[in-house]
Amino acid sequence: MRIRVSKLKARDAVKLASSAADRRGTIPILSNILFEAEDNTLRLTATNLEIGVSTVIDCEVEEGGKVTVNANKAAKLFSSLTGDEIDIETSDSKLTVKSANSRFSLATLPPDEFPEIELPSSYPITLPSEEIDRAIKKVSYAASRDEARYVLTGVLLRSLGDRLHAVATDGHRLALYEVLVPSEGFSAIIPKKSLSELKKVLREGEEVSVAEQGNKLYFNSGDTVMWTSLIEGEYPDYTAVIPEDNPITMSADREELLSALKEVSIIFDKDEVMAVRFNLEDGRLTLQARNVEGESPEEAEVTIPVDYSGESFSINFNIIHMIESISSFDGETITMKFGEELTPVLIASEDEPQLKNVVMPMKV
Repeated sequence: MRIRVSKLKARDAVKLASSAADRRGTIPILSNILFEAEDNTLRLTATNLEIGVSTVIDCEVEEGGKVTVNANKAAKLFSSLTGDEIDIETSDSKLTVKSANSRFSLATLPPDEFPEIELPSSYPITLPSEEIDRAIKKVSYAASRDEARYVLTGVLLRSLGDRLHAVATDGHRLALYEVLVPSEGFSAIIPKKSLSELKKVLREGEEVSVAEQGNKLYFNSGDTVMWTSLIEGEYPDYTAVIPEDNPITMSADREELLSALKEVSIIFDKDEVMAVRFNLEDGRLTLQARNVEGESPEEAEVTIPVDYSGESFSINFNIIHMIESISSFDGETITMKFGEELTPVLIASEDEPQLKNVVMPMKV
């Protein structure tokens, strides 16, 4: 292989592909990027078998060929090169890279050891990249960290024909973001660890095309394809737990409520059960917390004005769940709809109707 390529294009492509390589080095070839040069294009591919990235850039090909090189070393090298263009060639199991003032040789592994990658021939679903990126950002915090509930450790993407739902839940809280975009029906649970790679691909273009093939979901944006293995299993009926008809309604300034929750949380250490009590009265909300760990109990109380009229009402929450839920909104006002003291609470915002959050109360 012998090619000439723009340094900036090569740097960005190597950086993008290298993020999908296996960092553990258990199988050496999976720690490498596959370089394939032909027809004045260079394709770079990396995979750890769970996720993968393949991207194409244009170049001058004097002699085509394939080679693999360690992804970590390649990323460091290509980010440090100077000059506008670089020359890349292979010989004697080495990848040689030349720039204006430097020359480097990296060890290679045989390309035939690299896993065979079969990309879809078509991508029948087209989605707006920015909205999908926003949807994932809004809900991913609620995904479970408990591997015993493996099906809940990912984010569900589900098409309903005229709209797309992004959903995450750990059984104690739930986040749903709705994108009003028509798409062919599909439902896939994406592992949470794949989402950071997906976000990089979503930045490659205004639209992303999607295809499901086997147990993998493929995302094509610009000149880049990213794929991920999917979590197998039946996702729970999330629509059944959204309490739209809760009769008790309170509205508050989002920043003011969030600030009050963070103030109250300072009395807790990370490993403790962090319970906060919401006490609603006409026109105000009082947050109360008590830390009984240690020799001397600690207490916190903060009162803020809210839009509420009705009888006094009290309910307990995990304060971290409440902080994360409210932080996921961008609007100025938060609305909370309560039922009874131990029934789920709906959190929404008129400024952001696409997002709905549900938080389970705590029994204290």
